Amino acid sequence: MFGTKPVKYKDTVYALDQGMVRAFLILGEERGLLFDAGVERADLMKYIREITDLPVELCLSHSDPDHIANIGDFEKLYVHEDEADRLRAFGKADGKELFLIKEGFEFDLGGRKLKVIHCPGHTPGSIALLDEEEKLLFSGDTVSYGPVYMFGEGRDDRAYEETLLRLQEMLERGEFSEIYPCHNRCPADVKAVKELISCIRDIMSGRIEGSPTEMRDGSGNAVLEYRRGDCGIYHI
Repeated sequence: MFGTKPVKYKDTVYALDQGMVRAFLILGEERGLLFDAGVERADLMKYIREITDLPVELCLSHSDPDHIANIGDFEKLYVHEDEADRLRAFGKADGKELFLIKEGFEFDLGGRKLKVIHCPGHTPGSIALLDEEEKLLFSGDTVSYGPVYMFGEGRDDRAYEETLLRLQEMLERGEFSEIYPCHNRCPADVKAVKELISCIRDIMSGRIEGSPTEMRDGSGNAVLEYRRGDCGIYHI
């Protein structure tokens, strides 16, 4: 058991940190948005109410089990249209009102807008949220020091590379300057995007050698850890 710890990053940005993963509570003037729902059962609303009295809705960065433990506490949730079937397959969407979103959808929290960026690769319907005004990217699992899980069902190396290249272009255009990931240290340095690009490219081309780990995939294959700079990727 990890426990849940509220962490304040800014006056309007908090994390509900459960040790191995964090969910973000992002506040506007009229409402809040919870980005992900944790890895273990907890009364997330209790922690939310210690921070704000605003109405709060739930959006998922993706449907991996370490991000969806507490979706049962919400009557409705937002998830990318390419992730909905995967979420249903886990049996976590039963009885839920799913709002299927896609690239460009905006959450208007009152005085603050969060734009959905589709980030396929880690999973088909992974998303990030972009606060264009504050230049913040809430990156889900797509960008972090990781190691980013790129083995198992739903992972796509080529799509992941393309997503990272797009994020690097956005970064170079000045669309964001801070990255808030769901795993590892937060915030992450923006150089993590380039390091992950290098890492996944070297994995695909065979130019990098992985280090053994104790993990196995669903078929019993050994998982290796590959690193570039401060970032890592778990891969077969």
